[in-house]
Amino acid sequence: MVKLLIDLIQFLYALAPLLMALGVLTLLAVLLSKSIKKHAAVYYAVFAIPLALVAIPFIARLLGIQMLGFSRMPFLGGIIRDYIHAGTLGFPLLIIIMYIGALSPQNPVVIKLLGIRKELSILSGFPILAHSLIRVTNNLPGALNFFIDSEARGRAANALGAGISNFSFVLGVLMLALFIPLWVASFDSVHRRMGGVKWKKLQRWAYVLYAMLFIHAMGIQVGSMLNPRGGGRGAARPAVEVTATTAETAHNRNNRETPGLQGRAERGGRGNGNAIQPAAGGGSRAEAARPAGRGGHQQSLGFADITVGSQTKRYIHMASLLLIFGSYSYLRVRKARLKKQ
Repeated sequence: MVKLLIDLIQFLYALAPLLMALGVLTLLAVLLSKSIKKHAAVYYAVFAIPLALVAIPFIARLLGIQMLGFSRMPFLGGIIRDYIHAGTLGFPLLIIIMYIGALSPQNPVVIKLLGIRKELSILSGFPILAHSLIRVTNNLPGALNFFIDSEARGRAANALGAGISNFSFVLGVLMLALFIPLWVASFDSVHRRMGGVKWKKLQRWAYVLYAMLFIHAMGIQVGSMLNPRGGGRGAARPAVEVTATTAETAHNRNNRETPGLQGRAERGGRGNGNAIQPAAGGGSRAEAARPAGRGGHQQSLGFADITVGSQTKRYIHMASLLLIFGSYSYLRVRKARLKKQ
């Protein structure tokens, strides 16, 4: 039963990573709310360590110093790659912060989260900066070149899809420029110096950030679906394909151009939209590889043996985005109406 539960959690995490990350992080935030409030500086230090490990090799490369990236190290490399992956920490934390403002403040769970909303905002900044450090470096030059160079646009298998993807990459830079002042203003010292009026005016830009976040994430999914990676014409690579750094390459070779929503979910399979990928000969791949049990009977399959096609996962990612941001918009509008009444 325990193994079946673990298999189910792993399957759901591979199928809908953002929803699973949201559920896990929300549960942890509620359970650790008192600890986060009391020992906020400790949590900041812990979240800042992976950012430093990402920034050190990045700065070294800018200075012309060649050094082995920490992402190649056993165990530690996996942590850093997950940290860079926006869908693991940064994006879900932003969504939690977003929802806190839309839910009723009389709910006991919301009350706990309201008490640490500032701390969660600060914590979200560390993985988002690490993600942006890698993504902006990898994708922005090629994205700009796509719109400047007509030959680059001609090499794309689907110009519309490549254009949507590259627009999303450029939008990501604008998001970073908007996120940084909002993040810095979350620190108490900056908040006090700004004063309540200026601080509230600045925080209204958070709604613009949320809208850009949805467009950015959805654009990546739609663009990648229309113009799959490696879908250039001829031998030339399309402009959307920008060489990834070691950390990003090791994290996910199939989806280097996608944001955090995609990479982890693509590990389950590489099909072209089939919900379950059977092996040649009629049986599933797991059935062919699984040894027979006692009495010659084949062992039963588990959730971990199910392989979901990449195209199906893209639809699930887009449905998750529509569900998350659609429900947030509804809750936010309803709260505003109740407040007026």
